[in-house]
Amino acid sequence: MIDILLLVGVALCALSVLMAIIAVVQTRAPRGAAIALVLGLGALFAGSLIAERPLSLETLARYWARVTGTEAPAPETAPAPEAAPAASESASAEAPATSQPSQ
Repeated sequence: MIDILLLVGVALCALSVLMAIIAVVQTRAPRGAAIALVLGLGALFAGSLIAERPLSLETLARYWARVTGTEAPAPETAPAPEAAPAASESASAEAPATSQPSQ
C-alpha cells in the first residue's frame, strides 16, 4: 500500500508539471496542474508518514522494483573497515620520512 501511494504521489507531481506547461502554453490558468500537485504532495506526505522513514530516491527505486516485480538496484556499500587501515599503513611504509626537526 505504501509503495503504491508513494509512486502515485511522484507520478501526480510529475504529471502536474506537464499539465502546468501545457496550460501556460495555451494561456489558460493551470488549475488542474495545481490540483494534481496538491494531491501528489498529499500522497507523498501520507506515504512517508505511514512508512515512518525518510523518503529518498533510493527508497523510491526499491518501491518501484517491488511494485513492478523487477530486481531492485543494489545499494552502494562503503569499503570494508579492515581495508581502509591496511591501505594507509602500506602508504606510510612506502613514503620516506622527509620531515626533520626545525632548529
